[in-house]
Amino acid sequence: MYTVEKLQSLAKANKSRLLNYFYFGKHKLNKQLEVLKRHELNALLFLTIDKPMELRSFLKCSFFMLEETINNPSYKRYSIAKKKGGAREIFAPSKDLKAIQKRLNYFLQAYYLSIKPSEVHGFVVKPHYLRTYCNIVANATAHVHKKYVLNIDLKDFFPSISASRVKHVFTSAYFNFNEQIATAFTLLSTFEGKLPIGAPCSPVISNFICLPLDSDLKAFCNIHQLTYSRYADDLTFSADAKIDVDTILDIINVITNNNFTINEKKLRLKSSNRKQTVTGLTVNEKVNVDRKLLKKIRAMLHDFSTNGIDIATQRHFNLKTEIEALHKTKFTNRLEGYINFIGQVKGKEDALYIKYKSTFDKMVENGEKPSLVKNNGYK
Repeated sequence: MYTVEKLQSLAKANKSRLLNYFYFGKHKLNKQLEVLKRHELNALLFLTIDKPMELRSFLKCSFFMLEETINNPSYKRYSIAKKKGGAREIFAPSKDLKAIQKRLNYFLQAYYLSIKPSEVHGFVVKPHYLRTYCNIVANATAHVHKKYVLNIDLKDFFPSISASRVKHVFTSAYFNFNEQIATAFTLLSTFEGKLPIGAPCSPVISNFICLPLDSDLKAFCNIHQLTYSRYADDLTFSADAKIDVDTILDIINVITNNNFTINEKKLRLKSSNRKQTVTGLTVNEKVNVDRKLLKKIRAMLHDFSTNGIDIATQRHFNLKTEIEALHKTKFTNRLEGYINFIGQVKGKEDALYIKYKSTFDKMVENGEKPSLVKNNGYK
């Protein structure tokens, strides 16, 4: 793991070589660069940008397209219902803007992976050549078998991150981009003065925004013998000693000082004699799937295998109208995603996972699974 300063230094000292290597293939890497992994080299390339021409080459688009996209960003706005009521506003970028944001995301992810705190597990893309992993299981593992677990959720996470904060991070020591480049990246990644939910690069940018928060909370937890981890806007603290009110207020103060607000409705402190959960997984004795979800999966699978896809779908969605192919596809995709989720958490050798997967696969073999919509995994 390289420091920000080391990566900045390498990028500055090897700019010409990096540009020729990536864009023209004219030069081989020197000894300093040969030892770096692919994502670290991608990070260095990103850090070399300091002129509009370099920005255009990096984003692989014409000046006209870049100028038009910056000045007139196009998004499709729609809402989706939240599980516990209310709606979440989604901003889907246009095709051209999305292509730019996906490329930006690719290189931002490479850079973040090179410097990320070990306590962060959400919104991190891991290359196949790295053994370390970042997911909800890794996030929950840190808090297994603790006497006290404190969950804190950040309120309105993406919308609370303003365009000015995004620009500030691009001009900060993490990037050292000049005003012109930082402004361009900010306009390409924000909308209506904030970080939009639905843009490909919003998650990784939020991780960069949270770097000072993670650093402050890690320092606080080291002093107070607490374990800390973060998965997106879900912060978890655990300890074997009691986490008292003063400690909780101090944690909230650190969060507030970093320009975030907590969701008071989702603040929970659980002792080991009650069910402790972290990012939806129980952690009392080991990382495990919540019993409520297991019960739900068991009921869906039983209904599916006993009564068939039509009745199972109708009951699951409480449908009063005619069952459509889309409903059946959604049901089977969801059930398959749930079963795969058990395998992810408990392991592919787990007896329950093997049993559920075997039952589901038999139903598929019998032609019970529709194929209208591709399965996108755990929903």
